Amino acid sequence: MNAYHKIVPLPVRQGHDNFARRVWWRSFELPAAVTLRTTVKLRPGLAAFQKDPWQMLSAVCRAASAALTVHPRLNFYTFWGNLVWAGLPPKVCVILENKDQSCGEIVVSDAHEMRQKDLVAHLRDTCNLNLELPDNLRRMLPEAAYLVERFSGKFIRNYARYCAPLFLSMLWLEGIEDVAYCPAHSMALYPGRPKDGQMPLTLCFNHQLANARPMGRFLLTIRDFLE
Repeated sequence: MNAYHKIVPLPVRQGHDNFARRVWWRSFELPAAVTLRTTVKLRPGLAAFQKDPWQMLSAVCRAASAALTVHPRLNFYTFWGNLVWAGLPPKVCVILENKDQSCGEIVVSDAHEMRQKDLVAHLRDTCNLNLELPDNLRRMLPEAAYLVERFSGKFIRNYARYCAPLFLSMLWLEGIEDVAYCPAHSMALYPGRPKDGQMPLTLCFNHQLANARPMGRFLLTIRDFLE
């Protein structure tokens, strides 16, 4: 075996690498999405922290949570044409990179009711923790496990219980907002890297949830909470 064959691929998800690659990142779970963009002129208090990713991530999380309370008719999951109420308090799922470069999720409820520093501390403390129990069936037979979960209704129940109607990902890379995708059952918000007191915001969604006009109002509400 040469040195090349000893290279181990990067993980995608802790404990569920095959399931993530062979199910979540397949065509049937990656719908064509609509993308809306705007630019936030950060208020002075936020602009002072524009080089601190934790502060900016916390601020956007709180703004997104508050916007969901203003637009409750968008607080739904989309499951293959069926809408499922996401419940209250509103939830935002923050995507963070773990130390092993896999991705982890932190679901925050009522983020807009938390103080900025408390939310930053919560995200920092929860980052890199694997909160999921190992699932041997998912690991060994990912496609079969997905079909069983989907047609038994377990997939919808677990997703609605453990996920959120809005995913938030801040990769802190220049221009990353131009490369965005939409989860099959939720919206996705991508804040770009702030510069000179301005931050691009990209919202991805599928038309099963709503048309572009109410989604545009939702995005502008997030913007208003940050300005």
